[in-house]
Amino acid sequence: MLEASPRWNRQRLAVLEAVDSDLKRLFSLLYFVSATCAGIYMAGWLRLNLMELPVAPFSFQSAITIGLSVTAGAIFALLLPAIALALGVERRLHHRLRQLDKKTSATAKHRLIAVQALPNLQEARGGTHGQHHHQEP
Repeated sequence: MLEASPRWNRQRLAVLEAVDSDLKRLFSLLYFVSATCAGIYMAGWLRLNLMELPVAPFSFQSAITIGLSVTAGAIFALLLPAIALALGVERRLHHRLRQLDKKTSATAKHRLIAVQALPNLQEARGGTHGQHHHQEP
């Protein structure tokens, strides 16, 4: 199999970095929602387990606590596969980014070599810059 050119690797790296930036925003929202749901669930669970339940019918506050805990627990349970998938995608994307970063840094020209490869300024003043060799100046 042929090796990819350095330019192709740089383009792939730029695309992967853009995708990583977009996914970070989406995944951070997913992680925030799941952490919030887990926190609400745990707070309700602790409140119901550590505090004594009244013998009389539940109060409005107890009903809200139970309702929020059940809802948050269900949302968190539904988000678990998405969280696992997001972590896998993020891990694989970072692995590819590291691989491409190593390839582009290994094949990239040194900065001084790249500066020396720029067209001569005298040539640009003379009017021949950008013209083909077979054209008249």
